Amino acid sequence: MLVSHRHRFIYTKTAKTASTSVEVFFEPFCVDDPEWTPRHHREAEESPAGIVGYRGASPGDSPWYNHMSALEIRDRLGSETWNAYLKFCVVRNPFDLLVSWFWFEHRDEVPPTDPVGAFREALAPRVPVPGRSAYRIDGEWCLDRYLRYENLEADIEALGLDLGLDVDPERLPRLKSGIRDNTLPVAAYYDRPLVRRVREAYAPEIERFSYDFPG
Repeated sequence: MLVSHRHRFIYTKTAKTASTSVEVFFEPFCVDDPEWTPRHHREAEESPAGIVGYRGASPGDSPWYNHMSALEIRDRLGSETWNAYLKFCVVRNPFDLLVSWFWFEHRDEVPPTDPVGAFREALAPRVPVPGRSAYRIDGEWCLDRYLRYENLEADIEALGLDLGLDVDPERLPRLKSGIRDNTLPVAAYYDRPLVRRVREAYAPEIERFSYDFPG
C-alpha cells in the first residue's frame, strides 16, 4: 500500500493484479529519497512525503504493510485524509485472476500433465476472492479509481495526468512474472459448473466492471 502526502493519493493493494509492479512504480512519489531504487522486498517507511507499506512474507508488527484492507488504511490515516486523497487500486477479470492465483499459490504442486484438474480441485472447496477488502468497506465500493489490469498502461497514464505526475507507463516493472504456464487459454481451466460458481462469487466485480468469461 502507498500514501503520497505530496501528491494526495492512496494506493490499496489487491491480489494477482500486477499490484506489486504498480506499487513499485508509484513508490517514488511517496518517499523523500534521492537514492531510491526499486526493490521487490522492503521495510515499511513513513515520512513527510508519504507512506510505503512493508513488502515481504510477514509484516510482523509493522503498522503499514502491503495488502492492508481499505478499512485498516482509512482508520489509521483518519477519515479526513482518506476522504481528501484520490484512492485507487488495480482490478482484473476474475476468471483470469483465479488462474493467476492458482499458479502462484500452488506453484510447487501443479502437476505438469494435468494443471486443469489441479485447478478445479483447488477451487472445489470454495472460490477464493483475494483482495476484495482492498476496495470495499462494509460491502460498499470505497475507492475513486479502478485501474484495469487489461488496460493497465493506458489507465496508469490517465491517472498520472489527473494527479499531475510525470509517469511513463512503459517503465512499469514486471515483477512476479514467469510463474504461470501460459500455454493454456483461460477458458480451458473451466467447466460450466465452475463458471457459474465464479460468477456468483464475483458478482459485484462482474457487474461493476462488465467482466465476462473469456471466449
